[in-house]
Amino acid sequence: MKEKEKRTINIFKALGCPTRYKIIKLLHKNEMCTSEIAHSIRKKKATTSKHLKILKDLDIVRYVTNGKYVFYRLKKGDIIDLMKYAEKIFGRE
Repeated sequence: MKEKEKRTINIFKALGCPTRYKIIKLLHKNEMCTSEIAHSIRKKKATTSKHLKILKDLDIVRYVTNGKYVFYRLKKGDIIDLMKYAEKIFGRE
């Protein structure tokens, strides 16, 4: 299997997790720190950090540090387009 195919499969696996899906949607609206994300998705900060690491490793999000805070944002807005397209073709509306 080609590396590009493996990466695509891993991205779809990441999007298959409801928590990561929510995180991506939150970060589409604005940059957020880990604790804000954790509060918004009602998860512990440690759990949220694990999900963010997966998204970071897949190059979906990036982060900047500001003092003791780590702020995350989407690296590429195209991921939202992909999610919206999937919602459109697979939705039951």
